[in-house]
Amino acid sequence: MGKSLKKDLIADAALACFLASSYNGTSMDEIVKVSGLSKGGIYWHFKSKDEIFLYIIENRFSEWNTELLTRLKSDDSPKEALSKFVEFFLELILAPVLALIHEFLLHIKDKEMLDRACGIMNHSNNSNIIKQVIQDGIDKGEFRALDPETAANVFTGIFEGLSLQWFTQYNDQKVLERTAKTALDIFFEGISNK
Repeated sequence: MGKSLKKDLIADAALACFLASSYNGTSMDEIVKVSGLSKGGIYWHFKSKDEIFLYIIENRFSEWNTELLTRLKSDDSPKEALSKFVEFFLELILAPVLALIHEFLLHIKDKEMLDRACGIMNHSNNSNIIKQVIQDGIDKGEFRALDPETAANVFTGIFEGLSLQWFTQYNDQKVLERTAKTALDIFFEGISNK
């Protein structure tokens, strides 16, 4: 079995454990048991449980970016493209791995690991996609002239905040959908070239 296949096997086993017992509730011994590999075999590929989780996050964000790009069409208006992003966000928020990512970020003590996790998420293509969509809206005259990177950060911040609320307060899909659509309307109102 190739190195990347073994890493994927370990990551899949670890994810099954994390989903069953939470990130903090999972030990390396459980991952060893579920993977069917030796502890040394796992440590050959990953230095720690944190390293495995970072690998999972990196793979998920890559998959999610690919999926988002397949949904966006070249003839979508900027508003349609941002609306598709919100629809995708509403689907993603139900993904159990997202709750694990929040748990990891809230409980990780190692600053290097936290920086690496944030780096993976910050360098995901979503910010660049959103920035490009906003720039397209500015170029077409749909959005007023503003810094597209700043506007993309505001857009992302709104929906990251909503996801945090989802996990910590509401957990009600209808409230989330209504809030997300209202947030999108408010965002459009703010950047619209009236």
